Amino acid sequence: MTEERNIMKTTYTTQAARLPQAFETEISSAGTGRTYRIQTAAIGEMPPEGYPVLFVLDGEAFFPALFNIMQSLMNNPVTRSRAPCLIVGVGYAGGGVRDLAQRAADYTPPLRSNASEDEQRQFGQADRFAEFIDSELTAFLESKYRLDKNETAVFGHSFGALFGLYSLLSHRRFRRHWLVSPSIWWHNRRILDFMPSENRLNGIDVCLNIGALERRSDCKRREERDMAGLSERMVAELDKHGAAVFFREYPNANHGNVPFHSLTDCVEYLRKAWQR
Repeated sequence: MTEERNIMKTTYTTQAARLPQAFETEISSAGTGRTYRIQTAAIGEMPPEGYPVLFVLDGEAFFPALFNIMQSLMNNPVTRSRAPCLIVGVGYAGGGVRDLAQRAADYTPPLRSNASEDEQRQFGQADRFAEFIDSELTAFLESKYRLDKNETAVFGHSFGALFGLYSLLSHRRFRRHWLVSPSIWWHNRRILDFMPSENRLNGIDVCLNIGALERRSDCKRREERDMAGLSERMVAELDKHGAAVFFREYPNANHGNVPFHSLTDCVEYLRKAWQR
């Protein structure tokens, strides 16, 4: 008698990776003409006054890591952390980690009047992007969640941090700013033209971070951009105008990897600020 054996075969199913408990929506903006990939995740039980909100620029690059860190640290029964929040990644449809052309347009302030036509096409649309956040994106979020508009924060790196500075200086849009290696050098230090003439930044927090390797002068472009020197100058100016400013320099970090060095510190800062 021959024994029949049931041999199982290994099978494979491949699909796009997903973040549990996170959601994705595409919003086509009437104001900017761009289509944004919006990733959202609510952490913890919604407070009566609504969720504090963290807006994450370059969402494709930073939302997944920030989301996982916040899940671990913001609501943790072992450490008795109870800091509910809504995290919102703002990126672009298309699937890339960064869309360099679209972010360059959205994240940069209005140019000076002597800017070339090419520069005007490529840069300087931060006001339109800010209006997208204020109206279209906020309206979408409010259709899903109750928001605490007194507790909003922004995370930005490089051009994203430049937008954070412009938003701070021109609109006071966010209560808290985690800005990493801001491109203050851009367009002949254009952002410095928006410094307020009086102390009107009271009640605003700015956490500005750079990598220690951004101080190196062995590269002409790095020396011309003077990331460290201009960041220190910005810290002094913001402090003079009433903001609560915190500056940190990460050893052995460069412009590209310093945002990842700073992610856990960003979450710890927000956890303490939003602790119930």
